[in-house]
Amino acid sequence: ARGTRSWPRDAPAMSSAVLHAATGAPASRPRGAFGASRGPRVARRGCVAARATSAGPSDWDLDGAPDGVVLRLAKRLERAWRALPDVADAPCAPDLKSVDAIAEDGDPTTAVRIENLVFTNAAFRKMHLEVAWGLGGLEVMHVVVYPWASVAAPIYAADLVAFNGRVTLCIADVCPTTQADSEASDSDASTPKKNEGVPIVLADAAKALKHAMLTKAPAIEPRGIPDWGIPILSKEACVCVGPPVGDFPKQEQAQAFAEYAYGLFQAYASYVNEICLPPTNESEEKAIDAETKSRLAAQTFFCEKQLENDKTRKALERSMGEERTARYMTQVLFDVTEQTPTRPATR
Repeated sequence: ARGTRSWPRDAPAMSSAVLHAATGAPASRPRGAFGASRGPRVARRGCVAARATSAGPSDWDLDGAPDGVVLRLAKRLERAWRALPDVADAPCAPDLKSVDAIAEDGDPTTAVRIENLVFTNAAFRKMHLEVAWGLGGLEVMHVVVYPWASVAAPIYAADLVAFNGRVTLCIADVCPTTQADSEASDSDASTPKKNEGVPIVLADAAKALKHAMLTKAPAIEPRGIPDWGIPILSKEACVCVGPPVGDFPKQEQAQAFAEYAYGLFQAYASYVNEICLPPTNESEEKAIDAETKSRLAAQTFFCEKQLENDKTRKALERSMGEERTARYMTQVLFDVTEQTPTRPATR
C-alpha cells in the first residue's frame, strides 16, 4: 500500500535527556526543564513567558467513557500535560468543548459524546486531547499538540480508534514543521507542498521506542498512510498500525503502540524544553522571526491536509450537523491559519 513503512529493527545509542524521557529511565532534571522549581522563570528561545495563572486548567467529564486502551492512554497523557509548567485553558467554545449529540431522527447509533481538554502554555499554543465514544460502539482518542510557531519544534499528533473495545487503528508522529524546498521556481513559499524533516534527537528517540514496541509485540506490521497524510507525516517517527482481529482481547499490539505514543510525547516534551532558550542578540531574534513565518506556513499546511480527511467530517455531520461539525473541525481540531498568533502574550 502507498505509504507503507518497514520497521528498523536496530535501536540507536543516545545519551541526551530525551532518551531518558522516551524510555522512562531516571535522569537528573536540567536547569530550566519542564517542572523545575528553582530559579526564576524566564522566556526561552522562541518562547515568551506566559501570564501566570492562579488556577490550573479545567477538567472534563469522562463519565460513561468505556474503559480500555483508548481511555487509559488519554488519561496518561492528561496527567503528563497537567504536570507541565503554567498550563492553562486555551480558548474553546463551550458547545464544542463538551459535545452530546444525536441525529435529528433520534437514531441511537448516531449518539456521540465528545470531551476535550484544550490547554496552552509558553511552549505550546494549543494542546488538544479529545476522547469520543458512541456511534454504535466507537471509541476515539485524538491528540494534536501545536507548538507556538516561534518554537522550532514539530507537531505531536496521535490517534487511537476502537470498536466495542477492539483497537483497529493506531497512529502517532511528530509531524514536521519544516517546509521542503520547492522544485518550482515560481511557487509560493507560504503554501508548502510538503513538510519534512524531524530533529535528529527525536528521530533517534522514535527509533529506540520502535525497537521497544517491536520487542513487546513482534507481530506488529505497519499500515499504509492515506494520500492526504503523506505530505505532512514524518518518515522518521510516524507509526501507523491496524491491529488484527486476533490481537483482541489481549491487545498486545495496541498496548505496545500506546507505550510508543506515550514515550514519543515524553521525548517530544523533553526536546521542546531543551531547545527553548532566550535569543542572545538582535540578529538571532530576526532569524527566529523569519523561521517563525515558515513554521506557521507548515502548520497551516498540516491543518489543510488534515481537513481533506472526509471520513471524520462525515461521521460527525450525521450526529452534529454540518454547521457545528465545520466549526468543530476548523476551530478545535485543525485551527491554524495565516492569522494564528505565533507566540503567547507577554506579561
